[in-house]
Amino acid sequence: MRELINFGFSGLTTAAIYAIAASGLVLTYTTTGVFNFSHGAMGMFAAFTYWEMRFGWHWPAPVALVVCLLVLAPLFGAILEVGIMRRLEGTSDVTKLVVTISLLLGLFGLANWVWNPAKDRPSREFFQGRFIKIIGVRLSYHELTVLGVALVVAIGLRLLLYRTRIGVSMRACVDDRSLATLNGARPARIAMLSWAIGVGLAAISGVLIAPTLELSQYNLTLLIIDAYAAAMIGRLRSLPMTFVGALILGLANDYALGYINHIHTAQQYISTFIPSIPVIA
Repeated sequence: MRELINFGFSGLTTAAIYAIAASGLVLTYTTTGVFNFSHGAMGMFAAFTYWEMRFGWHWPAPVALVVCLLVLAPLFGAILEVGIMRRLEGTSDVTKLVVTISLLLGLFGLANWVWNPAKDRPSREFFQGRFIKIIGVRLSYHELTVLGVALVVAIGLRLLLYRTRIGVSMRACVDDRSLATLNGARPARIAMLSWAIGVGLAAISGVLIAPTLELSQYNLTLLIIDAYAAAMIGRLRSLPMTFVGALILGLANDYALGYINHIHTAQQYISTFIPSIPVIA
């Protein structure tokens, strides 16, 4: 029973990171019509940027987080929309997809150039060494932070889209861009804000997941790409269903890791299935 609860909390943490990353992807797609294949690479690049500030330059963690997540990531998203994505208006979906794939490869190559992949970069979880017990299960403060951030993101996006003028304009542009423009909406500004928020959410997911992994360009990019499956469950439109999809995938992933790894006879055939769960979904 304790293992069931333990894997459940672990799955919730994984689901929270999937949900944060996928919500940024859904927000960008629903407001601009661009499926951002480079979303995972943006999260990876943000994780390396935060590591450089925090452990390379020895900045205090709060300062590094604010600069990376609230300044650089949204600024990069806004510049990306103005400099590249806005110029793609009227082009085919294939063209837009190829551009985002090019961005993925470009960010991946740039990260490999700036941060040597062969060099070890030890990282630490937030509130390293601090734990709390819930229902007999020991949870780290880092895991609680991840769950808390996911909750804040869910509530914040709900309030933004349904309780603010800019949020209503975002949803209106999705339904009918021309009609929204006639009623005073500014699609260009909305798209820029959407990209800023979307890249910011990718950055948050990258920074949160990095301490639990080896800081690797390849691993971080692929793991955040797993969040795409949650976005697909939400049909790239529904944020609540995206969070439900993230919950399903996170729990499936961690329960599979926990129980299949204990079945020695099945490891050879089934253990390789575990990393494929989000991709298959």
